[in-house]
Amino acid sequence: MGLVLVLWNGWGVAIAVASQSAWVPVIDTVTSAYFDAQPLWFVLLADLGPFAGLAGAVALLLQSRWALPLFVAQFAILTLANLYELAIGTSLLLSVPESRGMTGVLAILLLAQIAYVYGLKQRGRLT
Repeated sequence: MGLVLVLWNGWGVAIAVASQSAWVPVIDTVTSAYFDAQPLWFVLLADLGPFAGLAGAVALLLQSRWALPLFVAQFAILTLANLYELAIGTSLLLSVPESRGMTGVLAILLLAQIAYVYGLKQRGRLT
């Protein structure tokens, strides 16, 4: 499971880097303008989420107790970033229906990661 989570979260890092650096080959003008308008501080903060998830997955492979806090940080960053953008009215969740579904699925998968790692911690498998 640790290897699967490394691949999953590594893909998240790749998407974050590609999105912010305009390496995504097929991107519509609305989404492109959305990424271009984000302030640098927000980009850096939001992109910490996928990196925290990848670090959590590596920690899981190493059976480290740091896996759980890193996965929780990933979920918290996703939640705070989305709440901030909703509050200021720039979120794609407001204008792109597909974003709502994708964000919902992502949140469920992140909570599943947390539940899995929490279970391992409760059974004493993380040191």
